[in-house]
Amino acid sequence: MDVPPSSAGDDLRDFPTSLFEHFPTLIWRAGTDTKCNYFNQTWLDFTGRSLAEEVGDGWTRGVHSEDFDRCVRTYLEHFAVRTPFEMEYRLRRHDGEYRWIIDAGRPIYARNGEFAGYIGSCLDITDRRNTEAELRDREQHMRTLLSAMGEGVILRDAAGQVQSYNNAAAELLGLTPDEMDRWQTDDGRLRYFDENGDLCPHHHLPFVRALTSGKHKTGTLGIERPDGSRRWLWINAKPFFDDKSGELRGVVSTLADITLGREHEEQRRLALTVFRNSVEAIIVTDAEERILSVNQAFTEVTGYAAEDVIGKTPRLLGSGTHGREFYEAMWRDLRILGAWKGEIQDRRKDGSLYPASLSISTVRDSNGRITHYVAVFSDITERKASEARIAYLAQHDALTGLPNRALLKDRLDQALAQATRLGKRIALMFLDLDRFKTINDSLGHATGDKLLQSVAARLRQSVRETDTVSRQGGDEFIIVLTGIDSPDEAGRVAAKILDQLDPAFEVDGQQLRTSFSIGIALFPEDGVSPETLMKNADTAMYHAKESGRNTYRFFDERMNVNTLERLQLENGLRQAIGRQELRLAYQAQVDLASGRIIGLEALLRWASEPLGNVPPSRFIPLAEECGLIIPIGDWVLNEACRQMRLWYVQGYEDWRIAVNLSALQFCHAGLVNSVATALERHQLPANSLTLEITETTAMSDADASMTVLQQLSDMG
Repeated sequence: MDVPPSSAGDDLRDFPTSLFEHFPTLIWRAGTDTKCNYFNQTWLDFTGRSLAEEVGDGWTRGVHSEDFDRCVRTYLEHFAVRTPFEMEYRLRRHDGEYRWIIDAGRPIYARNGEFAGYIGSCLDITDRRNTEAELRDREQHMRTLLSAMGEGVILRDAAGQVQSYNNAAAELLGLTPDEMDRWQTDDGRLRYFDENGDLCPHHHLPFVRALTSGKHKTGTLGIERPDGSRRWLWINAKPFFDDKSGELRGVVSTLADITLGREHEEQRRLALTVFRNSVEAIIVTDAEERILSVNQAFTEVTGYAAEDVIGKTPRLLGSGTHGREFYEAMWRDLRILGAWKGEIQDRRKDGSLYPASLSISTVRDSNGRITHYVAVFSDITERKASEARIAYLAQHDALTGLPNRALLKDRLDQALAQATRLGKRIALMFLDLDRFKTINDSLGHATGDKLLQSVAARLRQSVRETDTVSRQGGDEFIIVLTGIDSPDEAGRVAAKILDQLDPAFEVDGQQLRTSFSIGIALFPEDGVSPETLMKNADTAMYHAKESGRNTYRFFDERMNVNTLERLQLENGLRQAIGRQELRLAYQAQVDLASGRIIGLEALLRWASEPLGNVPPSRFIPLAEECGLIIPIGDWVLNEACRQMRLWYVQGYEDWRIAVNLSALQFCHAGLVNSVATALERHQLPANSLTLEITETTAMSDADASMTVLQQLSDMG
């Protein structure tokens, strides 16, 4: 090779170029004028050009056009300040291929210290750059892949420090990129839970177990994020090792969000629990109505085990009591509304029928196609019985089972409408038990109730099935006789009722007797409305009582006048005590042998301001009927004792005052106390007072009467 002559400033001993001719690297040298004056043989072999073509600026013709400016600029900039440089550019090889080289140049100086130019060495780094580019591409592809992954990925080193992660991991953990870079699993930012919801210690975390054991670990992990929300993750932690040494290098963890799936699984588990333990029977069928599943309640209600019905249709429960229209309406609702609800009659395995409350729902897929039917039903036999009982009680008397006021009105309305249409008569009978209050007060309500039940039973036997017997409350009854031809028929029924009540009733071992006072009103003669008929029958009933009881009376218009008088009499009597209209007259009791007065009998009188003097025969029975006899009786007792006290202090100590007691007074529970109070208030000895009762009153309940009489006797 021809070497250019050296300049005066060159010292070949300092630059023995012959040593570089066959170096494996490309060597070049430039003088102080920036022009290259030397290239070794390796360079020339590489470029396929001669030294003459390369020296000066000739070498730059082999630089890739895209790198030319950068390459020359770097070269000249460093020449100007005489500093080392390193640059990469593409240089055309002898075969025309551009190869990447790395060119390292440094300034050189003569022995005397003067700047002598630059010397540089170049290496072909194309293969290395290709490898690096491939690695960069792979890394970029990996980053792109990781970013695109729905699962989170975290790379940790052998010490557990996070080296890399994707966005999905940060989002799942609820951490920002900055927080991810500084995140330590035990720094308290996150709380961890095992699959049972209990706190999970740090050493149980899947990636920690994988690093500790060097084995692949998986598991469910709950995390509470910094914002307080909780997510459930499926962790797959796999350790990786050095290919040569086998040394543990770290662990790669993938994080899959299973929160929604876990919630769905929880819902499915809950639904299964509800399905299995529901008190209502459940059937699940496919779109063709083939039974896929039933629960235990289904077996309990129908008697069919699951294996008896799987694969069959619910038609096996059909009772045959519903027509085609019923099922057509059901399926129409299912098609249009997607659901049906109602009551149905079904048949058990043993053939017995039962009422069921049934609801059916359709299940559709995302395309709207029906995939399943779900039927939920329950046996409502008890509910139906309760409803029937409630409906019965709403229209019947709870004590006697007879129709009550509501049902009577309904039946009477129907009977009147039919009688009007057919031109028939109706008889409405108002019945009131005679002296029932005496029995009820003396023997107790329990005995009175049993007597009413027995009376009701005899009344039912006295009329036809088409007639209505109703209890209005207390001791009042109403009977509606339909389709009668004449008033005589009603009279015969009334007489039959009185005959039926004539025999004694045996109640709790006692023989009790009672009777009815019956008033009768006829349709259409005595009224055309229910209200008028009942009012007139009631009026007739009071006339029956006034006629001596245990009898019946037909309504007569003249009775209304008497009823008005009776109402006025009752209203006046209620105010008589307050107005001080009552007074006592005293009839002397004389010893026939001596002609001496030995006592006096108190006789009640009523001088009414608007009515005048009312005889006892008129107002005392009325007082007994309307319950006023008790307060009036107490007034008589106190007034008689007051007067007796006046006589007593005047020296008539041997006189006795006699007071008559009605049956109601004698049977009243407060009688003994009232007598004791009156005697004490007026400071009278007990032998100053005589109480008079009838034998009939005393014997109506002999045992109770003896108790009262003994108590009075003990008082003196």
